[in-house]
Amino acid sequence: MRHESTSEPTACLGPLDDLLTGEGSLTFVEGDTQVRVGWLRAGGDGLVVTARVDEGVIGQTRFWCDTQQWCDWLAASLPVPSWDDLPPAWHASAASLTLATGGAGEMRDLTDLSGGMSNDAVRETRLDVCDTSMWPSATALSRERVETAWRVGMVLQREGRRLALTYLDGVHAWLRERCQRATPCDVPLDPAGWPERQCVLVAGWVALPATQCDDLHAGDAVLLDVAADIGRGEYWLVDGDHAVAMCDGLPSDRHVVQFDHTDTARWFAVVAERRFPIPLLMAWRSGVPVASHRQTAACALHAGRVTLWHARSPWASGRLLRFEDGRLAVHIDEKNGA
Repeated sequence: MRHESTSEPTACLGPLDDLLTGEGSLTFVEGDTQVRVGWLRAGGDGLVVTARVDEGVIGQTRFWCDTQQWCDWLAASLPVPSWDDLPPAWHASAASLTLATGGAGEMRDLTDLSGGMSNDAVRETRLDVCDTSMWPSATALSRERVETAWRVGMVLQREGRRLALTYLDGVHAWLRERCQRATPCDVPLDPAGWPERQCVLVAGWVALPATQCDDLHAGDAVLLDVAADIGRGEYWLVDGDHAVAMCDGLPSDRHVVQFDHTDTARWFAVVAERRFPIPLLMAWRSGVPVASHRQTAACALHAGRVTLWHARSPWASGRLLRFEDGRLAVHIDEKNGA
């Protein structure tokens, strides 16, 4: 169950973002339960599920879920109308049922869980528990409010019931191992799609000593250390500390650059800003071919006006100057706030 907010929910950066590299969602079967992993937009008042995990070393992980959905999930074995009606003495038992799955024992027809997958396909998604970390065992539940946001999570499905759990923190190797052997799916887990991240499309950049930055004024020109051929559809897509070389909306054969925080001040010649789905960005960062996403970064980029960015913020407006040898410079027309 989703809790809407008056503003667009953010995407909480976390250690599981790379699980959905170019994929809409991932599916596997744990015992008698189908598990789908993907991005979920949720938050508000609910229950935080704390679970114990044996990954060789005992650890802990936490998820958030909607209270009413949790009650519906356990209705067959714990028929209570609400969390508040559950006696405190039953809390520990209720927690233990939350993530419980049946044994992998006898194989049965799971097409009702798998959305039409064949039995052979379901068998392939079953995981050899000897080769993976143990499935988490919930030990505690607490009523808490979390910020409405996009987070990686999982949806458990069994006998027509479902429970959506968004990952908060804690150990996650058990989930990562299962996702590496899961079945990918183009369809996102959340009907709202995927979270997006704002990126800048740049003609290039230059690293300057911090002492030199204060000496730049209108009329000066800054020669770019790295430049793309905008006229031929080339540019760099900057996503955080990564720059992906692009051409006509798709990653080019040039390498991905990861910026070092120890570098001197970096200035970007920004041509445009645009939002992209995070699974698509993660695929571009890692060089994974993407077939499931049809959206590209293609857009009309003009080699004229640019904005010089510093410290992730616009600093000055200007225009590109091209030299015969292919190098680019930015002529500063006006500093912001000048």
